[in-house]
Amino acid sequence: MGGTAIYYNRALYCCPMDIPPLTNIEATACRLSTIGHGVLTLVSVYLPPKKKLLRSDLKVLLALGDAVILFGDFNSKNTNWKCNYTNYNGRKMEALAEDLHFNIITPPTPTFYHNNVRYRPDILDIALMRGALPSGTAPLRKTITSWKKVSAALEETDTPVLNNIPDDIVSTDDIDNAIGALTSHITTVVENSSRKVPAKSDRKELPRDVIELIRDKNAALRRAGKYPTRENRSRARALQRRVKARIKEIKTIIERPHGRNFTKSPSLLETRESSQNRRSCPHPALKRPDNSIAFDDREKLSVS
Repeated sequence: MGGTAIYYNRALYCCPMDIPPLTNIEATACRLSTIGHGVLTLVSVYLPPKKKLLRSDLKVLLALGDAVILFGDFNSKNTNWKCNYTNYNGRKMEALAEDLHFNIITPPTPTFYHNNVRYRPDILDIALMRGALPSGTAPLRKTITSWKKVSAALEETDTPVLNNIPDDIVSTDDIDNAIGALTSHITTVVENSSRKVPAKSDRKELPRDVIELIRDKNAALRRAGKYPTRENRSRARALQRRVKARIKEIKTIIERPHGRNFTKSPSLLETRESSQNRRSCPHPALKRPDNSIAFDDREKLSVS
């Protein structure tokens, strides 16, 4: 069973709208006028389990307005938005998010609970937003660029793009063409030196002192590479050891509450062992002169 619908309060400035024909997705849309946010296009969608997610369907729906929100059961599962597993539509959705420039918003808790308790709850309903992303919403993926690769690639001057730039530039058109070719070359180099990785919103940031220490270490390594004196190399190695030791401390602090593997200090082991010994060998109860147990505090004081 499928089908979609949107219910809205008549007091809202909302009206239904027609949708161009779609191939696999079932959808119902309306246009909502808001104060301060302009017009929002809301689309309730359903993709049957045996149907594939098509780029053409999403492109049609995202073109319904400047600010569009698609929500519903896309049957697109991906562990990057905390589903139990990743399927074909989930991988396709993740790729289309970059291609069609929309954001994937997922609920913090499961939206589907199976009748059989042996099946784990899962997330089926998600929202796709373009032009309507709320402030403070973190993306699912981020870009990491290797600036060392960029620097090495830009040092290479014997490339087809740069070879097409004439040596003699005599007109403004030549200047514009040269600037365009150089800009395109730099953009291509940066894109080829970058990669997309999942953005872990729950990842803990390093303390400020560790960040500063890492910066000092990197600066010392660059200086030692440029001026390889004994003093510079010694300082770089010392900072490397300090960074390694500090990171190890942080890992120990983070992992300790969860009972993961970490190296306990001897003092901690001794404290724990002594505590266990105290628990295994309790103090004997205080007794009255007639050998009965003293319960009252005053009696305990008199016989202690």
